Amino acid sequence: MPSRLTVWMRYKQPDGGASKEIEFPLTDNGQEFAAASDDFKFASAVASFGMLLRDSQYAGDASMAGVEEIAHDAIGENDENGYRTEF
Repeated sequence: MPSRLTVWMRYKQPDGGASKEIEFPLTDNGQEFAAASDDFKFASAVASFGMLLRDSQYAGDASMAGVEEIAHDAIGENDENGYRTEF
């Protein structure tokens, strides 16, 4: 049976006064990481990098070498501005 969760985020535009809340219902269908999209893999590399920089207790077994490998493999075809390559 798939796992389900909902992510709520609250944000405010830099020049805005009122914050807005958005909600994302998510389902984990048990897919392997290797089968994930390049966007998901790249986002996970960026998140892992941030946790490593902050020496986060949630970094698990993440490593800089792992971040580099995942990010490099997930550059994909849509890096027209070169941001992923630069990362």
